[in-house]
Amino acid sequence: MANKTTESFFDAPAVAIITGASRGIGRAIAIEFAKRFTNRLLLVLTGRSEKGLQETAAKIRADGDQGTIEGVIEDLFKGIAPGTYGHALLVNNAASSGDVSKYVRDWDTTAMKTIENYLSFNVISPLLLISKFLSSFPNSKLDNLDRNSTTMRRTIVQLTSMSAVLPTECMSLYCAGKAAREMLHNVTALEEPGIRVLNYAKGPVDTAMLNHLKENTASSKTTELITKSMEIAVSPEKTASVLCGYLKQDEYESGSRIDLFDIIGFPKSE
Repeated sequence: MANKTTESFFDAPAVAIITGASRGIGRAIAIEFAKRFTNRLLLVLTGRSEKGLQETAAKIRADGDQGTIEGVIEDLFKGIAPGTYGHALLVNNAASSGDVSKYVRDWDTTAMKTIENYLSFNVISPLLLISKFLSSFPNSKLDNLDRNSTTMRRTIVQLTSMSAVLPTECMSLYCAGKAAREMLHNVTALEEPGIRVLNYAKGPVDTAMLNHLKENTASSKTTELITKSMEIAVSPEKTASVLCGYLKQDEYESGSRIDLFDIIGFPKSE
């Protein structure tokens, strides 16, 4: 497991790269980070909507939170001087649902481009982003430092879900993508002992994606499952707050998986 430091998770000058920050959970995490980091914070926000990213930045500034906001830029790491920060973070949040109208038997070679595009965005892009993060913030002497070291710490958080471990009808692409991403981050934790890696299952969250899954699935069983999930869904702000609280405790094993309800408890039936 990567070495922890006595300095609080949110105390050091930090650079945080957050994908999918133009709305939903990514936006909520960016806002929560801006509230919690007590020192200089550079937020590098990426997303598919430039307008959404501008709205995220505006919300952070409107709340009076400190931070330098970077919007959509060609090179995520351009102009970032690693030596000026005490903590580098990567939050792999961006994801898409893919086509949830098909059973596995419905896929054929005519859908090859659709499958390739899904895997490119949901698996290959996170892989390359991790690689770039590792090369931009090399381990230096991190691996064998004691707990009192002030050398820069590195953290990677991957937003996952039950779909990584729970087979669900008509969600073959989504489930496969989530499982692949989780294993990718597990391997990263194994190969890079100087980095703290966490797979955070965010729980059912009241977002556009959850509604999209319900409205577009061809499976009545999946519709029922999602409907039940919506009954206990939390807000993006809630799951972001829980994640940050868990990160602050810093007691997890690098590469491990934690679910929202493992932390706050499963809602009781009325």
